Amino acid sequence: MILSISVSRWLPFFVAFFLSASASVAHADLATANAHLKRAESNLELVESSIGHLTSPPKGSAAKLARMRLAQASGDLEPAGKLLAGLADGPGVAEARARHKKDVELRDKLQAILDGKPEPEPKPEPEPTPKPTPDPETPAEPKTVKLGYPHADNFKNALFNLRRVEGETTALVTLAGELHAIEDQLAVNHRQAASAVANLTETRRQAGFVRDALAKIPANGEGVAEAQERLATANANLDAAAGYFQPLDARLRELVDPARYPQCAGDLKRLTELSSAYANAELQFRDQRVRAADALRQSAAAQSECKRIEEAYARLMQQETDLGKRVAGACRGFHNTHAEFQAQAAAQRASLPVDIRKDLAEADQMANDAVREQKPLWFTGGIPQRMEWVADKLALLEVLDAEAGASVGREVEALRASLASRADSLRELIIRENPLPLDRFAGADRDAAIAVAKDAWSKQEPGFELLAVRIPSEAWSRDTKWTYSNGTWYYSDRSTLQVRLLVADPKNAELAIDRAINVKMDHQKGDTMIGVPLRSIDEALQPSEYLLRSKIR
Repeated sequence: MILSISVSRWLPFFVAFFLSASASVAHADLATANAHLKRAESNLELVESSIGHLTSPPKGSAAKLARMRLAQASGDLEPAGKLLAGLADGPGVAEARARHKKDVELRDKLQAILDGKPEPEPKPEPEPTPKPTPDPETPAEPKTVKLGYPHADNFKNALFNLRRVEGETTALVTLAGELHAIEDQLAVNHRQAASAVANLTETRRQAGFVRDALAKIPANGEGVAEAQERLATANANLDAAAGYFQPLDARLRELVDPARYPQCAGDLKRLTELSSAYANAELQFRDQRVRAADALRQSAAAQSECKRIEEAYARLMQQETDLGKRVAGACRGFHNTHAEFQAQAAAQRASLPVDIRKDLAEADQMANDAVREQKPLWFTGGIPQRMEWVADKLALLEVLDAEAGASVGREVEALRASLASRADSLRELIIRENPLPLDRFAGADRDAAIAVAKDAWSKQEPGFELLAVRIPSEAWSRDTKWTYSNGTWYYSDRSTLQVRLLVADPKNAELAIDRAINVKMDHQKGDTMIGVPLRSIDEALQPSEYLLRSKIR
């Protein structure tokens, strides 16, 4: 069956083609009209066999299929009527016009059943006077003959295959009608379109078997002509279905081709790594506050990036391709981790000022006790530890609540100044008690890291006297992250190792100065290293940064 939508779209072009090609030959016009009538009668016969006996409108798929076939019949009756109206009287014209009139009446009758309208009373037609005599030039219809063995068996098999072809064709036409109704054609599942094209190919193959089988059976055998007409209708319907499915399948194949999305692998990697920046929120806000603060600064940019990726690969996700499922999973993972991270951030915004002030109070009390009880190690142990907590928490608070961060920050700076003053009162004791830093790093790149640290400090203090080198950490600390800046995401992969250079104090021969140099290794640049001193040569040193040279062995 030919889809009604396909008829209205393509039939005018077919009719125009046939008219332009044979406008000057009346016999060809008559043949074309009869061909239209033959196809229309095939569809009308199918509709009449299914609903002609009904007294009320059919429902469901039966009604839908009947309307589709009537639409196809109308698509043939209309051009047939126009062709016949333009023909002069001649051999076979009157018979064709009568045939057309009968077909139109049957079409209207069946349409009335579908619409639930009573059938109009037929108007008696007057007998023509005089009655027309048969056209002597019109050849008599050939008589059919009963098929004998083996043609009867072959015809039986051909009919079996024909019914199969008609069933598959009906299913394809029905599906095409359902899918064509979808406004967004690119939302049609690509697997469904591909399956339909494969089914079309197989059904055409089966139709070819039927054609070959019928060609070997006498054309005037009983039912052979009708079978040929049914096959022609099925092939026409397959052409109509192919006209819809094949272009759609081509568009959808192109749409879901991974080669069209060369940036997807990079986008997925970035989104996954951005998601990891918001994972383990509770742990981050407890033990990795600097990292959490960094993630918070880029929160809006990360959300925008996830949205961009969702939009860029929306069709793949809609089509549920393997790549689309990976994108959907990455986006879903980001949204989940980011939402939990934001919930934890909201709780921290309320609690951090209280926590920071508690740490400040403890550090202040410890400093008072250290001065009163002459306990210098408190200025190199418990007090610095608490001030490190304060620094991490303050960095986070400044991102969460700039106003509160500024207020608490002023309190922190005031206490730092006070602590420095009190530490200075125990300066000699602190220096005397400062221990030699640990030295635990034994990596293969130890000498290279030390060389980079020495070079970095030499730019601050040319010709400095190196007394010893200590590296407290057992391993490099690696950090990978994405940073958003000026509308672009930048990826970094670096490791850090702190090298402690114990250098001679040029002002005091009994003292050494602990110069901390952070050596950074860039894994994206061939593991090249640079050294970054924590303090410049001009900055004032704390007592904790000195130690007795006698302790260096």
